[in-house]
Amino acid sequence: MWMAAPWYESSSFWQFVITTLVAVAVGALGAFATMRASNPKRRLDYAALVNASLFAASHRQSSDLAVTYTGTPVGRPRIIELVLANAGRRDITAAQFHGGDPIKYDLGAEVVAVLEVSSSPPGTVAPNVAVAPSSRQVIQIPPSLLVRKQRVRVTVLVDGPRADVECLAAPLVDVTVRDAGEAGVARDRMRGFVVGVASTVALMGMLLNGIWGLLRK
Repeated sequence: MWMAAPWYESSSFWQFVITTLVAVAVGALGAFATMRASNPKRRLDYAALVNASLFAASHRQSSDLAVTYTGTPVGRPRIIELVLANAGRRDITAAQFHGGDPIKYDLGAEVVAVLEVSSSPPGTVAPNVAVAPSSRQVIQIPPSLLVRKQRVRVTVLVDGPRADVECLAAPLVDVTVRDAGEAGVARDRMRGFVVGVASTVALMGMLLNGIWGLLRK
C-alpha cells in the first residue's frame, strides 16, 4: 500500500520555509534602511577625554614646583579635554540653537583659561568657546555650524579638585545630545542585536538548506 511521505521529507516544504525566511529577512532589512534614509538624525555626542591633575598624587605644589598662568598661581591645576562630535547624518546649524542660547558645560572647577579649541577634519571651523559670565566653572559654546562628522576638541586649564563634566544646557532643536560613554553602550547593544538576528537567520538558512539537500539525495 502506498503511503505519503512525511511532511518533513518534502523538498517543496523546505523550499517554501527557506524562501519565506529569506523574504522576511530581506524585507526587514529593506524597511530598516528606508526608515533610516527617510529620517536622517542629528546627534551631538560629547565626552571628557582628559580630566587630570598636573601634579602626581604624591607631590604637592611647593616653592620648588609651582604652576602659574600669566603670573597668577594655580593652586590645584587640572587639564580637561572636552570633545564634541557631530555623530549624526546631517549638519547642525547655528539656527538650531533655540533662542540663540549657547551650549553650556560645568567643569566642576574654576576655569583659569581656555587653552585651545581645535576642529577636525581640516577645513571645518572651530566655534568660539568662552567662560560663561554667570560662573567661572562653566564654559559655553555659542550658536555655530557643526558639520557632519566634525569633531571639536576643547582644552581647558582649571583650578580645583576633580569633578565630572556636566552638560548644563544644550538648547538644540531636533538634535539629540548624548554623553559619548552612554551612547557607546547603546550603540554596542543595538549592533549586537542586529548582528545576532542576521547570524541566526543565516545559520537557519544554511541548516535548512543542508537538510533539503540530504532529503533530495
